[in-house]
Amino acid sequence: MPDLTQQKIEELSDRVKQDPLLLQKLTDRVYRLMQSEAENQRDRQGNSRRLK
Repeated sequence: MPDLTQQKIEELSDRVKQDPLLLQKLTDRVYRLMQSEAENQRDRQGNSRRLK
C-alpha cells in the first residue's frame, strides 16, 4: 500500500490530467521555475569566471 504522500501525489496528478486549465497553470509554473534556475546558473557561472 502506497504511503499517504504518494497517494496525494497520484490524486493531484489525476486532477491535473483531467483539467486542461490546471495543466496549463502547472506547465507555466514549471517553465518559469526552469527559466529562473537557468538564469541563476548563468549568474553563478559569470561570478565564478570573474573570480579567477
